[in-house]
Amino acid sequence: MGTATHDLQEQIRLIWAEVLDQDPEDVPVDENFFEAGGDSLLFIVLLERVNRLAGREIEAAELFDHATVEAQTEFLAGDAADEGSGRLLSSGR
Repeated sequence: MGTATHDLQEQIRLIWAEVLDQDPEDVPVDENFFEAGGDSLLFIVLLERVNRLAGREIEAAELFDHATVEAQTEFLAGDAADEGSGRLLSSGR
């Protein structure tokens, strides 16, 4: 995993931690959002936060299909590669 992709994964992991009210270190990258303690209302909050990070509107079904930190990282990193821009991989800090 490249540095930019790792940074993106950490950003997504931080979002999950905030939404799930957990320490980032306690958020596994390979666990489903709902198995990690999420519910449908928290999923909407997650969707809004990931949309902000991505800089575009992601459909709920797309995020649901990529329900782990790892899968969401790959999905968003793939979007950035497809667009030919690194904007999704910037730190945003």
